[in-house]
Amino acid sequence: MSAKKFTFKTIKPTGRYSSFHSNKNLIKLNGFEVGLIEDKLPYSIRLAVEKENINEDGNPNCSWKWIKLKKESGSLQEAKDFLQSNYILIISTYKLYSIQ
Repeated sequence: MSAKKFTFKTIKPTGRYSSFHSNKNLIKLNGFEVGLIEDKLPYSIRLAVEKENINEDGNPNCSWKWIKLKKESGSLQEAKDFLQSNYILIISTYKLYSIQ
C-alpha cells in the first residue's frame, strides 16, 4: 500500500488587473481542494476542516471552517515539505473538508 500525499496546484491570476493579485496555492487531497498556502512571507497554511459541533462558531448553515496551522515557512517549498512530512499527523488529527 503506497502512502497518499498532498498534491499542490498554483493558480496564477489572469486578466487586466492580474498584477494586483497574488498566486493561489491550493492544497489537494485525492484531487479535491482541502486548503491553501498563503502566497506571501511568512507562508502560512490554512486547512478546511469539518466542525465537531455545527453551532460552534454561531453559523449553523456551514458544516466546515478554516483553521490556520501555527507553522509559518520562509518559502512555498518549505510549506509544502512541512505538509508532506506531517501528512499522517494532519490526517489523523483533522477531518479535512473538500471545498469543491
